[in-house]
Amino acid sequence: MRDASIINGEHEGETFTNIAGDNATLHSANFHQCVFRSASFQYAKLVNCTFEQCVFDCCNLSLAQLRSTRIVGTRFINSKLTGINWSTPSGVFSASFEGCLMDNCSFSSLNLSKYKFINCSFHDASFMDTKLAYSIFEECDLRNCTFHNTDLSHADFSTAFNYFMNADTNKLHKTIFALPEAVSLLSNFDITLK
Repeated sequence: MRDASIINGEHEGETFTNIAGDNATLHSANFHQCVFRSASFQYAKLVNCTFEQCVFDCCNLSLAQLRSTRIVGTRFINSKLTGINWSTPSGVFSASFEGCLMDNCSFSSLNLSKYKFINCSFHDASFMDTKLAYSIFEECDLRNCTFHNTDLSHADFSTAFNYFMNADTNKLHKTIFALPEAVSLLSNFDITLK
């Protein structure tokens, strides 16, 4: 594995493979249309960095700290992204996620309207005060996720599973659900089901 110190500075159109960035600090590094493959940035501190139109493929960013870091049009594929507070990037935050492990992440107070999450795990993730209108959770595991004061208008959970949303504390206008998972929503009511 290559040491993460080689990627400080400005980079455009480069591919970085097998970068060892665990516990590293990247400061004011900028990446445009770069690809990261099998790179590890576990516990890394990404300070004042920019990732624009980048791809992270089979990477580990678990518990990485994003301080004043911009993420724009970036794709995360088959990556381990557990324990990240996505609410801390500065400026624009836009990304797509496919096949990612995103357990214990925080998406609080973000506008994730029209985002598409494909085949991701979100165990114990927090979506407090988040805008998820028109978002799609395709084949996503939402076990023990917290949805509070969340706009779920027109969001699609038809293939998602293990979810629960409180109808009193979230906006569920034309939200899409499918059976049998939608049965979990019945716990919103003071009823007895036989």
